[in-house]
Amino acid sequence: MLHHARVIAESLTAWTRGAQALALVSTANERGYLAYLTSPRSAAQFAAFAALPGGTAADILAALTELGVTEESDGRTQLSADLSAQLSGVTDFAAKIDEAALSARQVASVTSTGQAPLTADEALVVAKAFALRPTGGPQRAGALVEKLLEATPEMRNAISGGRLLDVGSGVSGFVLSAAAVLPGLRATTLELIPAVAAVAVARAKELGVDDRIDVRVLDARDLDEPSAYDAAFWAQPFFPEPTRAATLAMILRSLRPGGLLLVQQMNVEPTDAGAHAEFTLRRLVAHAHDVPHGRPLADVVAEAEQAGFEPLTITQTDFGPIALVRRPR
Repeated sequence: MLHHARVIAESLTAWTRGAQALALVSTANERGYLAYLTSPRSAAQFAAFAALPGGTAADILAALTELGVTEESDGRTQLSADLSAQLSGVTDFAAKIDEAALSARQVASVTSTGQAPLTADEALVVAKAFALRPTGGPQRAGALVEKLLEATPEMRNAISGGRLLDVGSGVSGFVLSAAAVLPGLRATTLELIPAVAAVAVARAKELGVDDRIDVRVLDARDLDEPSAYDAAFWAQPFFPEPTRAATLAMILRSLRPGGLLLVQQMNVEPTDAGAHAEFTLRRLVAHAHDVPHGRPLADVVAEAEQAGFEPLTITQTDFGPIALVRRPR
């Protein structure tokens, strides 16, 4: 009994520390503190920037340093080298911080009401958090896409000079990274939320590939371009159950005979106890949206077969498990 009480007390301490740390870092990101601290700042400079009392500002810097977010030298504080590398990397780490805070709020909402609806701004946070950021590190993002295409040479052959349909594109991280390394690629992206699609449009212009990327705000089920595409990518982990069969039917008719569909499994169920706890919390939110969470890739391939596709390959990559299926010739 005493052992169990001690374990619960230790867990409560860890939960409290994690919640406080997330609140600190997410608010610091939201208020622009992290961006400000990319250069070394004195405590007085930081207090003036944050418009906070000097003592409070000093305590915030001390807490950020204790967490490894910042480091202090010669009386000045700046972001740690590790965090700076993350913020300038191929994923939008600032958006990942915001998404972590959003996820905590969603868990509270589901626990209270059984629902966790997303605003357009929150959907944009999620889209950025789970996308490659070619403008943040185009060479490295391109290298990741190159590895993916090396693992799926059939996909490379199909899109190098062909048309790609990106279904549920978000901010089009994959497509834009692919366009940067495949000059013959032309793509149509389908995104339901205008604010999210607008970011994809802006990023395409920034990369200079907007003449090859057609970003459309559209319910994917409504696309009507029979046999127009050589290959497709479906962001299946984000599609609710009631939409999946009709979306697959649209993709099947949109591909030319022999056209390829690439699907990815996200959120592989972990065996580590700590990681599994996070998995179950995220599953709680996903299921409130009627979205599958950690669905095995073999089950996704079975969905595609039910829709009329032929299975080809399942491959382990840096993106996680991916599968290729094909419209019958």
